[in-house]
Amino acid sequence: MPEQHPTSPARTVGRRLRAPLAAVAAAAALSTLAACSAPGSDSGSGAAANTTPTAVSTAVGNTPATLTLFSAAGLETYEQGLADAFMAKYPKIKVKLRVEADNNYNTVLPRLLASDSTPDIVAPNDLLGGVKDNLLTNLDAYDKAYGWSDKVPASALAPGRVLSGVIGGGQLYQAGGSAGPLVGVFYNKELAAKVGMTKVPASVSELEAVMAKAKKSGITPIVASNQDGLIGHLYNLLLGDYMGADKLSDIVYHQTGATLDTPAAVQATETLQKWIKAGYFASDVNSVNQEASYGQFTGGKGLFFFQGSWITQTIDKTFKGRYGVFPMPPAEKNGPYAGMTSNTLAFSIAARSQHKDAAGLFLNFLTTPEAAKVAVKNGYAALTSGTASPAKPSLSGTLTEQIQTGYAAIAADNGFDSWLQNSAPAVGTKLTQQLQLLVSGKVEPAAMVKTLQTTYADALKSS
Repeated sequence: MPEQHPTSPARTVGRRLRAPLAAVAAAAALSTLAACSAPGSDSGSGAAANTTPTAVSTAVGNTPATLTLFSAAGLETYEQGLADAFMAKYPKIKVKLRVEADNNYNTVLPRLLASDSTPDIVAPNDLLGGVKDNLLTNLDAYDKAYGWSDKVPASALAPGRVLSGVIGGGQLYQAGGSAGPLVGVFYNKELAAKVGMTKVPASVSELEAVMAKAKKSGITPIVASNQDGLIGHLYNLLLGDYMGADKLSDIVYHQTGATLDTPAAVQATETLQKWIKAGYFASDVNSVNQEASYGQFTGGKGLFFFQGSWITQTIDKTFKGRYGVFPMPPAEKNGPYAGMTSNTLAFSIAARSQHKDAAGLFLNFLTTPEAAKVAVKNGYAALTSGTASPAKPSLSGTLTEQIQTGYAAIAADNGFDSWLQNSAPAVGTKLTQQLQLLVSGKVEPAAMVKTLQTTYADALKSS
């Protein structure tokens, strides 16, 4: 993974979080969508900057068109795979990739969107800027025509919605399917067997009970790195559990009135502090970096590792077959699952596109099993409407099945959220500092939460 901290749905250089994980075939049947208007119409044709089309058509699969997809180089293979699968299904519509170097993508895109040679399909880093400058298409009519809101979890569509200059609600400007990494609980199979863990813990208290048993057996319960603040993965999972995914996302998306200074956030922080005081982390965790933590986990130095499925590419080299993963258990048994992810199947349609309906068909294709298979082949968990009733997470099955099951469980509970540090750069810096102080016993949970909230509020004022 090229970054220590995952990116938010508002992508940074490279456009999206590159989070490779082992592939698993995703299959589901979707109902055939009927045409919503006359065949062959194209809402983009003759409307170079029509930002809010209303009369859209879904019956364009047999109408010749050529779409341009603007791709960052790091995602060229993945997005070419999507294009090839789409063209196999709709051979009369061609999709050509225009590829730009990762470090130039975000700089070049706004100029392209404002030009007469705009690409049709893009994934802007600055969604708010694109909407403000009328460079992107309002997708509400396509959402209604194709029923995306019924097929894709609301929490996966939220990063593509804009209302009054705020992401998270309102009109849809970025859409597609749902695919991304699973952030959850990786476990050492051998050590899990030693402590008698035979099933996935169903709540935070059950997870804690397993850790207590591990500690009593002389096994370090949690491997982590906190020189770089990556205990933050676990902290974010706890925040999602206790606050609820929607409340955590409200902070990241700068929703009016969103605040971290709540009893639920304090409870999440108190839980982490309790685990620190119980000795569930190595005593030198504040001096351990991410690379070293990988070595500790694969070296059998601890039972659990709270991480994202992007780590499989790294740890499979020495640890393949010896570990598994399950989603973070809910705060209470039978409660909702929550977890951080970034949607790799979300795209926008340029306002100046001359083939909006064909582009809309491409975005709808991203909700199908064919697109899901491309996503998982390229290292992502993916789902379609056929995974609305997911299998229960378990310790059996392959790693890829566990990843897919965990991702689907979160999706079924509409529990996708983001990382607190993605709310503002200053929050990310302060969070690392506060987590280190929490580990060293120099800050109390309520004070830590207040400090983070103050940092967040100050960042919003200055932005």
